[in-house]
Amino acid sequence: MNAAYEDIFHVQRRLRRQLFEGPDAIRWRPGRELAAQLLLYLDDPQACWRISTEWLRETLDADRVDGGYGGFISPSGRCRDYVVVAEAQRTASMLPSALGRRFDGTSPGLVCLWGEAGIVPIADVTQERSMPDELRGTLLSMGTAAKLALPLRDGVVPIGLICADWHSQAPRWANEACNELPWIASQVLGPLLKSAGQLAAPDELPEPHRPLVSLPLLKDLTPAELKVARLAATGLTYKEIAQQLDRSLSTVDHQLRSIRDKLGTRSTSRLVHLLSEHWPNRALQ
Repeated sequence: MNAAYEDIFHVQRRLRRQLFEGPDAIRWRPGRELAAQLLLYLDDPQACWRISTEWLRETLDADRVDGGYGGFISPSGRCRDYVVVAEAQRTASMLPSALGRRFDGTSPGLVCLWGEAGIVPIADVTQERSMPDELRGTLLSMGTAAKLALPLRDGVVPIGLICADWHSQAPRWANEACNELPWIASQVLGPLLKSAGQLAAPDELPEPHRPLVSLPLLKDLTPAELKVARLAATGLTYKEIAQQLDRSLSTVDHQLRSIRDKLGTRSTSRLVHLLSEHWPNRALQ
């Protein structure tokens, strides 16, 4: 067994004990099921974010849920912009996609989120006084009338955001879920997503503002790989990429491995971050 797999199994065992054993174990059944599923995919942060957004969308019956690392000012004073790397939508909602969008971590609207102990419900975006006009305009352009934001922490350390949107005002939020979500955010989602990111790119997650992939390296991609990179940058799954390009899953998997090798990144999630840094709010052009 190589060192990478030993690291993964060690982290999985530690988190499994932390989450399922002892007096602080998860008691809420939906939370236990989420944690168990995330542990299975701990070496794939993109899959972990996808699972998390799909779980929250179903749990809250939301029209759209997006998630990703960042959205805060780090303890060292650096801005961590929020970049959407995963999304789940209600089939019939047809809201604009949030994938690839970037939100300034210094925005007053985001800064306010981290001053709250738990979830931040916004029943009417048009009337929310704490929200700056620029952020309000962005949300309205995305079809968001009501919102529930959930800052993710590893204990007290900020990790990222996961946000649920509705196209109508004042949705019926489930009381049980809303009561449980703050604990789930700090004790389940935060630690697991942090660990997934660190296992995929141990030197990159704590401070993402490192030297990024240089544009000349993109020239090393073949035309077929560039098509896959464009779609991967928007957060599409392997299956969705394969369907759009009419390729097999094994072909897409092989091409993404080649892309990551050429661009010097170990995970598809980090690949999305790298490309979105250069082309904010849109896929590669």
